[in-house]
Amino acid sequence: MLRITKASPTNGRPVLVLEGRLVGPWVGELRRAVAELDGGKSVDLAGVTFADAEGVAALRALRSTGTDLVGASGFLAALIGVDDGGDRSHG
Repeated sequence: MLRITKASPTNGRPVLVLEGRLVGPWVGELRRAVAELDGGKSVDLAGVTFADAEGVAALRALRSTGTDLVGASGFLAALIGVDDGGDRSHG
């Protein structure tokens, strides 16, 4: 299961906080939630405990379109290609 929560904007960017497993049908839910946000976007991955190949691919796609990915574990950060557990290069 994956919980997606909208948090207060930081640096003018809306934030989605993810908690749980980013797998299967939850990947589509993440895409829909991100699409509903206006302007620059940020996704907090600190609460993600697992991501399957589809989840990792979705995060890479979000990153490539300018979404900030922050708070990822070292392992998840390596899988999605962010440097220090957070991609702050877009903001």
